[in-house]
Formats: sequence, C-alpha cells, structure tokens
Amino acid sequence: MTRLVLDASVLLAAPVGRPDSSPSLLVEAARSEAIEMIACEKLLGEFERGLEGRYFRDRVSAEERTLITAMVRGIATVLPDPVDPPAILRDPADDYLVALARAAQADAIVSGDRDLLDHEGLTPPAITTQAACHNLGLFDQ
Repeated sequence: MTRLVLDASVLLAAPVGRPDSSPSLLVEAARSEAIEMIACEKLLGEFERGLEGRYFRDRVSAEERTLITAMVRGIATVLPDPVDPPAILRDPADDYLVALARAAQADAIVSGDRDLLDHEGLTPPAITTQAACHNLGLFDQ
C-alpha cells in the first residue's frame, strides 16, 4: 500500500474543494484505505488550527469542522512527532515533515509548498497533489 504524508495545506483544501479536486481525491483514497495517510500530532494540529481560521469559519460550520477533524484523525496513521529533526529545507518549520515521512518509510510527501517541492534529491520526494493522483490512477476512475 502506498504510504503518503499529506501536508496540512492538502488536508485543508479537501473539505472546501470540489469532490474531483486532487486534494479531495487523496483524502477519499485515505478514507477508503486505498492509501495509508501518515500524520503526527504536530501535523494534525496545523490542520486543526487552519480549520479554525476565518476562511474556514466563513465556509464550514462548527459542526462540520468537528466532523472533518474526527474523520481526518480517524483515517490517519498517527506516529510520534519527530524530535529535533535535522535541518534540510529552506524553511526549517517543514523539516519535521521530512523526518516524519522518513520514520514512516513513506513513498512521498504530498504538498504545494515550494520549499518541499523545489528541494532536489529529497528523500522521500515531495510531489504535488496532481502528481500523487496521477501516480495512483485516481484521475482515471
């Protein structure tokens, strides 16, 4: 089974995107157990804080935000937060994602963050939501 770290921006795009958007397809793939979604408390906390921001409060009811949070927590394989991840990226705030993906032996980190996507030789690689969906054949279903 493909193991992916979906960063918080991907998780946040899914509930407000079209059902056929790449973030929505990836979250649905995790929900249906077609992929294993890897997370940690730090990543889930970023996601939950994002859901409580004004953009989401204006578009998603409190009850729906609670349900979305429970669903994401329910489908994620939650590993411990990386402790003192090595400095790798331009933005050190994202180094924990690389450490998490490595600890989980994930196939990729799915993100829209240029600090991850532009880092040559990153292991595991960072890929866009569109690339992940293409690799998984989700656009063809």
